[in-house]
Amino acid sequence: MARAAGWHGLPPTTHRFVAPLQLEAPTGGITESASPAPALWVDLEYPGGVRQTVRGFAMAWTASAVLAQWVEFSIAREAWVRPDQCTRREIPRRPGPDD
Repeated sequence: MARAAGWHGLPPTTHRFVAPLQLEAPTGGITESASPAPALWVDLEYPGGVRQTVRGFAMAWTASAVLAQWVEFSIAREAWVRPDQCTRREIPRRPGPDD
């Protein structure tokens, strides 16, 4: 008998999630990204000086802040971070049926 598509087993736990340090959300001058959002490496900073680099996307930005989105514990997370915490990354293009 074939298994049904979808989640099997227990979902990932989120009780260990700690939000990174982030900037206050800007109130103006925000540029929202168009699809597809620019891909980024984001250096997240946490209390106590801990840092973690994650694969993310720039969902919006201003001259002094970037709204980064990444997935952690299977949930999309967002934080406003400094631009110097972000580096553009390339996503390799997959050949399509017309290639």
